[in-house]
Amino acid sequence: MKIIKTWRVGACLTVALIAAASGASGVAQGAPRAMKGGTVPAAAASTSLCRSIGQVDHLVVRRVDEFPRNGIHFSFPVVTAVTEVASARDVAKVVCALPRIPMGVMSCVIDLGIYYRLGFTAANATFPTVVVGATGCQTVRGIGPTRWVADSSFWRRLGNAMGLKTPTYATFRGTGGGVS
Repeated sequence: MKIIKTWRVGACLTVALIAAASGASGVAQGAPRAMKGGTVPAAAASTSLCRSIGQVDHLVVRRVDEFPRNGIHFSFPVVTAVTEVASARDVAKVVCALPRIPMGVMSCVIDLGIYYRLGFTAANATFPTVVVGATGCQTVRGIGPTRWVADSSFWRRLGNAMGLKTPTYATFRGTGGGVS
């Protein structure tokens, strides 16, 4: 058997994935995929959200702070519901347009364990949760291959959909604690 190691840059997570002895690349169907915030079955990591943007009618944004005593503060609630259909679809559209994370060595800011769980729904469907890191390498998981937020309009558009005034990356990263 061939062992393939993958890792999320900036996190203390290394997962060994085992490929078939035939040398097939990737992971066998049904194998769990590790990700920050829990393990997601491979079937749940489909791109169905990106194929169904026109049906999205609701979004719930939930902030997770893995180290709540780190002294970081935010100007908005932990959970925000986006009920305006156009805004929820705009966030889905920007998420699906994010580029894949680049291959190779990257230099990322410190991962303070702050991430956002985006729960998109449609009239008769619930999509896999999209998990977006606000610190570290700002990876996006839950819509297929790992994506990357860096240098995009993602944070501004998410904040606008949530009704925040002049949102930026710093709005979602938080202030205080070790963050400057």
